[in-house]
Amino acid sequence: MDGPINFGIFKMKQPENQPRFIELFREALVMVSGQAGLISTHAHRSLDGWRCINFGHWRSLEEYTAMDTNRPFSPLFGEMLDLANNEYQKTLHEVVFTT
Repeated sequence: MDGPINFGIFKMKQPENQPRFIELFREALVMVSGQAGLISTHAHRSLDGWRCINFGHWRSLEEYTAMDTNRPFSPLFGEMLDLANNEYQKTLHEVVFTT
């Protein structure tokens, strides 16, 4: 698995916020899906209702940076942050191994 991976980690302010957050999360990921260099996104929710996590797999650092500089999901982000705190990891990662 080549290419950088970013993680979006969101902690709900209340667990009952998770269903609405997931609706917005889905819309945001649809907006990102057309970006050059995006290979895939994977959205996850915790079973206790407290977190949602996404990881995005990108073809290159340059293509990720281009998206991050002009985020297509910005119109939704305000409402998302009303529901959850962004624990966004500003670091990019690479896969070392899989089993």
